[in-house]
Amino acid sequence: MSKIRSALAWLLPACAIVASCGWIGLIEPTETRYAEISREMLKSGDWLIPHLNGIPHFHKPPVTYWISAAGMAVFGVNAWGARMGAALGAGFVLWCTARMARLAGGALGPAFLASSVLFIALSHQLASDIFLAAAVAAFYVAILESGTRASLLPYLAMAIGFLIKGPVVLVLTLLPLLLAAAWARDGSLVRWLRSGWGWLCFAAIALPWYVIVLVRTPGLWTYFLRHQLWDRYTTTLHQRGGPIYYFLLVILVGMLPWTWAALRGLVDAARMATSQRNQTDAVLASWVILPVAFFSFSGSKLPAYVLPVFPALAVLASIWPSEARRGLWLRVGLTLIVITVALSAAAAPFDDRLCSPRQMVHTLQTLRRPGEHVVEYGSFDAGVPFYLNETVPMLEVPREDGFEEADEHARAFITRADLARMVNTQGRVWVVGKRAACYDLAKSLGFKATHVAGFSDRSVLSFEPAR
Repeated sequence: MSKIRSALAWLLPACAIVASCGWIGLIEPTETRYAEISREMLKSGDWLIPHLNGIPHFHKPPVTYWISAAGMAVFGVNAWGARMGAALGAGFVLWCTARMARLAGGALGPAFLASSVLFIALSHQLASDIFLAAAVAAFYVAILESGTRASLLPYLAMAIGFLIKGPVVLVLTLLPLLLAAAWARDGSLVRWLRSGWGWLCFAAIALPWYVIVLVRTPGLWTYFLRHQLWDRYTTTLHQRGGPIYYFLLVILVGMLPWTWAALRGLVDAARMATSQRNQTDAVLASWVILPVAFFSFSGSKLPAYVLPVFPALAVLASIWPSEARRGLWLRVGLTLIVITVALSAAAAPFDDRLCSPRQMVHTLQTLRRPGEHVVEYGSFDAGVPFYLNETVPMLEVPREDGFEEADEHARAFITRADLARMVNTQGRVWVVGKRAACYDLAKSLGFKATHVAGFSDRSVLSFEPAR
């Protein structure tokens, strides 16, 4: 009976996530950006260099794009195809949590995770964070299940995590494990690090993509080290700052309704690791404490940064309840999961209010005649090329470029004179941007602008010659 309960605790929410992953349109800006890069990768066949609307985009390594592109190859270029890999990744995180929970004596860990606020939100989102959480969870399953036995699995998990989000995977895996070994005074936890074959496996998987793109792209090494690593951690250049207690608040809110149980379990685990040198407790406590402390001093903060520690929090929460209350907690958790799926279904017709451009672009597609151009003006919305299934010329759009070839730049960017020529030649061009700015642009060029659709602060206007 306990095995059935444990299986249901992860299998039911995993199926719910997969079943509901495409109901709501892709949300701007994160999901649409990942989806559009993946779509271009699938269409062009260039699986090496990520492109965003025709411009090389090196913000993240390629695994998330590969998985999303594979999903679209199977399920089509839509929200289902784009998110299916992320939904399956969330299911894998729940499965890993179930395995660790059984080892720690808390079989309901995956139900606690699946019904926590942050996991509910991010398990339905296309981004690299859920895949990083999957790699981190796999790492700790390998550690806790293998014990002192030599294994390549931890190296494999770290290597995949390195290809998902770069060196930050080491902050979530290797460094907490070193802390746990020192905390529990148990060198067997890190004995596997002596394996030369293991590190060779890590290098063979994690490094080739970086080496190839660094060789092919001048200036990329500096971009990676300074802009994506050093500036992101030490400055607020990316405008994602927050107080030092930012991630404590994320955990307090994100683990609801199981926050108290998770904190109680964390305190108990820290006490057991200190007093009895318990290996499992030291690993779970270190898995939470060290990454949260590290990210708290970062100049760039987002709630998703600590998603990979939530499986540990869920396991710790599931250990604390007494046997008499476990049945109640399971029913509460599954009820919350059902409510979440129902809310996703109810919200689907209103996804434009959730900052999805799907309805706006659908309206544009119904009005657009064959051969008419669509131009993005002033700011870039990756959902426009994604839902149109084509790259879109950009006018006065600030983009982080510099790595593109001259022909790529010429295809991606146009001038006001180019736009005027398009309108006069075709009779109508569709412009996507901020409504007031688009009206000002049309007036400056002597065209008539008509608003046809919009969401948030974005609008679609038709530009036509003034009669």
